[in-house]
Amino acid sequence: MINKGWSDSELVSRYQNGNDGAFEILLHRYKSKLYSAIYLIVKDRYKAEDLLQETFIKAVNTIKSGRYNDEGKFSAWIGRIAHNLAIDTFR
Repeated sequence: MINKGWSDSELVSRYQNGNDGAFEILLHRYKSKLYSAIYLIVKDRYKAEDLLQETFIKAVNTIKSGRYNDEGKFSAWIGRIAHNLAIDTFR
C-alpha cells in the first residue's frame, strides 16, 4: 500500500474488495491506541496483547462477513470492540 492518506472508510471499502494491505494500514493506525486502552483496563501486558489480537480478529470477521456498518467512525467502532472485550475479562 502506497497511499496512507486514505480515510478509514476508504480503507475498509478497499479491504472488503480484497485489498489486504488496506487493513494492514488500519492495523498500524490503531494498534498502539487500542493496546493502551486495553492495558489500562486489564493491567496485564500479555492479556492486553491477546485482547488486541482478538479485537482485530473480530473486526476482520465482521468486515469480511459484510456486517460492518459504515454509518459511524471506524475508530469508535473498533475502540468499542476492544473496550467490550477488555471488560468481558472481568465477567
